[in-house]
Amino acid sequence: MNTRSMKAGATRRYPVVWALIVPVVALLGACEDGDPVNVIPIDEDDRYLEEIFQASEQRNIPYGLALNEDGVEEALHLDLYQPIDDAEPLRPAVLWLHGGSFQQGHNGEMAEFARRSANRGYVSATADYRLRENAVFDYTDPNDPLAPEVMRDAQHDAQAAVRWLRANAAELRIDPNLIFVAGFSAGATTALRVAAWPDDPGASGNAEHSSSVAAAVGISASVDGGVLAAATGPTLLIHGDADTKVPLTQVQEACASVAQCQLVPIAGAAHNLIAPAKESIISETATFLHARVTGT
Repeated sequence: MNTRSMKAGATRRYPVVWALIVPVVALLGACEDGDPVNVIPIDEDDRYLEEIFQASEQRNIPYGLALNEDGVEEALHLDLYQPIDDAEPLRPAVLWLHGGSFQQGHNGEMAEFARRSANRGYVSATADYRLRENAVFDYTDPNDPLAPEVMRDAQHDAQAAVRWLRANAAELRIDPNLIFVAGFSAGATTALRVAAWPDDPGASGNAEHSSSVAAAVGISASVDGGVLAAATGPTLLIHGDADTKVPLTQVQEACASVAQCQLVPIAGAAHNLIAPAKESIISETATFLHARVTGT
């Protein structure tokens, strides 16, 4: 395990890059007819590390269907972000999953993280997944009788989103071997489960494609027993040392015995560290994924 500490927000800040809202269908058509729109010279050393691209955005794309707790079919949606001025023929992709204790939240909460990933050269998505808004449970309690079912539903939905990215890899110029998953809180717990159990894909859509991911990032994750050891690729955990919902000591213990697990404690941060530690999270994630993409 590799552990290092950072103060919340103690990282360099990047210049703001405005996102351009461009229909993806039109964008793909432009790429097929010739060079991608608005291609600009870039320093290849900055790709995947710095925010050097502009980003397109397409919202509310259906990626799957699943039965909710009442047996009613529920449509699942994602938002898609792409570096529109990027000539790279194959780009890595990262799926971002929101938090909310599996009871609330929506994919728009991770929009800035996905957009800034696209600014670095990734095809990025934020996905909704099934929630239990009126149920009473604690997903961080290993003895809670409902929690395993709730977490497995979310896992299966997120895996369907991974498969959607892989199913559309040719059109979106995604390298199907470089699809990553990242999340916050409940979304982080889900991201780790996606990485650990691709052979438990569920039935939320795109069944003909693989659910595997190349690496996972968990921000304030609750770590299920065995999930880190089962992960099919490296894992980055970012966790506040003042987290009382999921104490840092629990995460340290789980990560310590796994060679491919890296833990970054955020000094003074509680469980909800998305706002105060946003820049640190984005920087640490960019560095971790850059190493996975480039092999450095």
